[in-house]
Amino acid sequence: MIIGYCRVSSDKQVDVGMSLEVQEFQIRKYAELYEIRLGEIIVDAGESARSLKRPGMQRIIELMDSGLCSGVLVVKLDRLTRSVKDLCHLLERYFFKNKVLISVQEKIDTNSAMGRMVMNVVMSISQWEREATSERTRAVLQHKKAKGERVGNIAFGYKLALDGVHLEEHLREQEIFKAVTLMRKSGMTLNEISKDVRLRGYQSRNGKPFGISSIHAML
Repeated sequence: MIIGYCRVSSDKQVDVGMSLEVQEFQIRKYAELYEIRLGEIIVDAGESARSLKRPGMQRIIELMDSGLCSGVLVVKLDRLTRSVKDLCHLLERYFFKNKVLISVQEKIDTNSAMGRMVMNVVMSISQWEREATSERTRAVLQHKKAKGERVGNIAFGYKLALDGVHLEEHLREQEIFKAVTLMRKSGMTLNEISKDVRLRGYQSRNGKPFGISSIHAML
């Protein structure tokens, strides 16, 4: 018996063309077309595919471990996982042995050696695309940071300039930062520094006394 699996991500409850309803419909039509004995369809709603620690995915693994299902049918491979490492784990433990993985859109069926090879290639390319995008994003952020432009949260000791793009020093916060840095260099513990800045009347951006965690974050 083959188990169907549907997932939508946590950051996009309904991916374009990949709603839970659409996925379930395609899974049932595919199973009907190829006369696949389809059991239940397990759903992970609002779950990321960055790891296998999802309720639905864990349920599928339990079913495969107990021998209660012979494979998994998904609409697209990235519904199952976006990690080549996790895919390789599933392949080696299940789908390259006595279980089958079927993907509707990629037309992959691990019953065949060709299907297994194609799936590995597809997932490798998918991960390469994500890593390349991540590298480009980091390069852009580093360039902006080098130009003194705001990147994410504003670090303690700085404020947003009037142009709304660049950063400039926040004099009061710089005073606090330099004092804390000197204390740390002198060998004082975070707890000692926290007590000292409280005595000086220094306060954080939200008007509260500096605790150990905020001192650590500042440094």
